Amino acid sequence: MSHAVAVAQPLVHELHATLLALDAARFRDTKRAELARRLGALRERLHHAAQAQELGETARGHLHELAEFLRAHLPDGTAARERWMRLRDELQPRYEALLVALREHAVHAPSLRPTNYVRNLFHVGNALVVLTLVVLLPSAWLIPLASAFFGLAVFLETSRRFSARWNALLMKLFGPVAHPYEHYRVNSASWYVGALFVLAWMERPMVAAVGIGVLGLADPAASLVGRRFGRRKLLHGRTLEGTLTFAAVGALVSAAVLVGYGLPALTVAIVSVAAGIAGALAELMSRRVDDNFSVPVLTAAAAWGMVTLLG
Repeated sequence: MSHAVAVAQPLVHELHATLLALDAARFRDTKRAELARRLGALRERLHHAAQAQELGETARGHLHELAEFLRAHLPDGTAARERWMRLRDELQPRYEALLVALREHAVHAPSLRPTNYVRNLFHVGNALVVLTLVVLLPSAWLIPLASAFFGLAVFLETSRRFSARWNALLMKLFGPVAHPYEHYRVNSASWYVGALFVLAWMERPMVAAVGIGVLGLADPAASLVGRRFGRRKLLHGRTLEGTLTFAAVGALVSAAVLVGYGLPALTVAIVSVAAGIAGALAELMSRRVDDNFSVPVLTAAAAWGMVTLLG
């Protein structure tokens, strides 16, 4: 292990764990003094790591900026919750910028997926709108419509790579529903539009509706339960409690969609369970591929396979 990795790897993991403790679903007023102590210790470690020449000028600059930010803005153990939440909101994008700089030196840590109730509501509302379009529009319209949105997503993703100002404007526009890491990576909306493009080309509106509904309702439910009540860790930050919630809600949503399409009760039961499990597994295993793509596509594929198998 290089000296740069030895210095920075445990530091960013501790910073990640501390930011998780600041998440809206996990923050406890009784932990404010402990958080002040942890962040105070991290400030000193950040300052020390900023002296490591092996990390390069960009990474050292981010480490120094983080240390100085904490020196100027770290609340004490008696500060109000609102002040701690403001600190969290300021730290999250700085943490993601640091991760981008450290990846050049083989230092890796998880990105943040903070609790965002506005994003959850947006997820649900978006799913309901798209479901309505899938059900009501003629099937022949779905491919051209999905292709047009996919082209727009590709244009926006490509263009923001060439202009920091344009990227900042887009992230400000979508800031209320965006995760901090999306400033630097393909955002979840683009992955979602890519999934809609694939689903449209399947030319199976019923299974497309299953995939869209499962993502739109089961994913936010699993997120809320996992962050608030999750205790048993699985993969990639997911919890057993969240995954089981995903499977259960996914099965119920699938059943509602399939009943609406008039399938027999036994078929509905079998396909719904398969779709819920497929969606939960896709969400659990997703890492390099965003779950906004993997969940609807794999859920729809599982539903399609089971419907075909059952005749």
